[in-house]
Amino acid sequence: MAFLFSSCATGLHIRKSQMKYFDKKKSIIVDNNSFNVHGRRYGNPTLLTLLEIYPTNADWVSIHTNDSLKFQVTYKDSDTVKKKIFDGQFDKKGYYEIFLRNESKTIPIIYGRHNMNRIRIAWTNQGDLIVDNDWNESGHILIFGAGDRGGRQSYFKTSTSK
Repeated sequence: MAFLFSSCATGLHIRKSQMKYFDKKKSIIVDNNSFNVHGRRYGNPTLLTLLEIYPTNADWVSIHTNDSLKFQVTYKDSDTVKKKIFDGQFDKKGYYEIFLRNESKTIPIIYGRHNMNRIRIAWTNQGDLIVDNDWNESGHILIFGAGDRGGRQSYFKTSTSK
């Protein structure tokens, strides 16, 4: 006799009961530095670094989403306010997904190259921002392969005003 226990989860590897669905219209201010990271062996990057925005010394980031599936990030770098808009999609599981890079080229058995960087964004029930980052930067020629593949979840505190 065998028993199997399972639980509903999202694509973020956290329980649905611990997260809120992503609002299609939302504006919030988030700390640029995370307060918790799962997958720490891959480092502890800032929110802007996860979004491949370099180099910045911003303390906070303003996030705005709308119905047209745009994700706008506003931050202050030195004395200049900068904005970057990302195209992504809202998922029925409750998160917003952005592919920063998604390239793959394969010739079966002979050659393969992958260059993927995916971000999934959601909110915890406590109002914190979760950023799930998965990447695959690898390749092979015949039996020789190299590269890096991994993932991490970073948690960022939100604020009502800055």
